[in-house]
Amino acid sequence: QAEVNRLVSNNLLTNEQAGLIDCEKLLPFFQSDFCRKLIDSGDKILREFKFSVLEDASVFDPSLVGEQILMQGVVDCAIVEDDGITVIDFKTDKVSEDTVEQLTEQYRTQVAVYADALCRIYQKPVKAAFLYFFRLGKVIRT
Repeated sequence: QAEVNRLVSNNLLTNEQAGLIDCEKLLPFFQSDFCRKLIDSGDKILREFKFSVLEDASVFDPSLVGEQILMQGVVDCAIVEDDGITVIDFKTDKVSEDTVEQLTEQYRTQVAVYADALCRIYQKPVKAAFLYFFRLGKVIRT
């Protein structure tokens, strides 16, 4: 809550935005081993990384051979290490244990696009990709 208050006092959040933050849902994340790994990554971490890459359009439609599509996105978080990249996408969806598998499937392609873009940009393999669902306090490898 102190950090939320600091963001409001520095005009980085409005009072209305601050009122939407559920600190109780954030606490398990900040207490997790997963968060500790992010914190320990120091300057190897990317946050809100914007990218643009050209993709062969035939990947999406075989009739588009020779055409290219501009893929753009913003990777929530990634760790770029010497031996590869770990991609993390944070989700705030209303999710339950009953729907988490369906939502994971829904986001799998998005995370794969992020992973492919980072792999191409940094010329390193992707070691792992994860979704973190704040409502469940749950990390899922994609």
